[in-house]
Amino acid sequence: MSRSLTENFVKQFELCKVTSGEVVAVIAELGEKEAYVAASVAAARQLGASALVLHASSLSSPMLPPYEADGREVAALLAAAGEADFVVDCTVGGLIHSDVRTRITGNGKRMLFVAEPNDVLERLMGGEELKASVSAAGDVLRDGRTLHVVSDAGTDLTADVAGEDLPITMQWGYVDVPGRWDHWPSGFAACFPKDRSAQGRIVLQPGDALIPWQRYVRDEVTIEVKDGFITSITGGADAHLLNDYFESWEDPEVWALSHMGWGLLPQARWSAFDVYDPRSLYGQELRSTAGNFMWSTGSNRFADRETPAHLDVPMRSCTVSVDEQVVVRDGKLV
Repeated sequence: MSRSLTENFVKQFELCKVTSGEVVAVIAELGEKEAYVAASVAAARQLGASALVLHASSLSSPMLPPYEADGREVAALLAAAGEADFVVDCTVGGLIHSDVRTRITGNGKRMLFVAEPNDVLERLMGGEELKASVSAAGDVLRDGRTLHVVSDAGTDLTADVAGEDLPITMQWGYVDVPGRWDHWPSGFAACFPKDRSAQGRIVLQPGDALIPWQRYVRDEVTIEVKDGFITSITGGADAHLLNDYFESWEDPEVWALSHMGWGLLPQARWSAFDVYDPRSLYGQELRSTAGNFMWSTGSNRFADRETPAHLDVPMRSCTVSVDEQVVVRDGKLV
């Protein structure tokens, strides 16, 4: 029998080590995801913590331009969140690529983004075993020099991942140490390769995913990459739509490649966009499906590249290697 939203939040907050006497801050947008806000407050109180709800008028980016960030509420929001021990991001789009996130975690706060239907949150809840496998994948990236991805469809992409300061994202779905950010649910490891180092070709196949469009690719798309930027997109209808989307922003930064990695969550299912109403999903299940290769475009705070245009593209049936170590073979974890 499925648990209620509040019951799942209690279990998740326990994983996040919320304890009696702590202060929990919930960041939300007016009139949005109110059940998540209420569950956050109820879970905090059940664990003996106090809760503060911070409502902003709007923090989410639109899917298409025009867009101009309104930062007037950010200073006050940061001041209030800075007094909390644990911050829950219940905004619609999430503060993943925002300076707000960086400044909160940079001050040693634990921060968790929540954005999926209740049964998805419950089914994909992480634990110590997932944390161990994601951490091991992060170690592989940290010790590597070159990320290489190939597929029978024609993908052949390389990127420079060398260096002790390589930015690595390890997401197992909860935050249990100070200064950590994560996204519930999650299960993948990714890195931000050296900027402008990606070279080669990406060939999307029907059934690969486009997020946050929340749908599957319908026909083959060939994407040429040079010095970290997409230089051409060819194919059928999906190629036309991708070109139209990137061109609409009138910003060369949206054509850049950002993070890359692979999924590690065994219970995540590729069929989610057809099983659920795709617009009810944030897409984290597809990002986390074990053995997928995921790459993204646009925002990269480590390269001082901020743009509201950001696509995540999980792909099936790829072989992913770091130096000579194969971590995914034909879409299956090694």
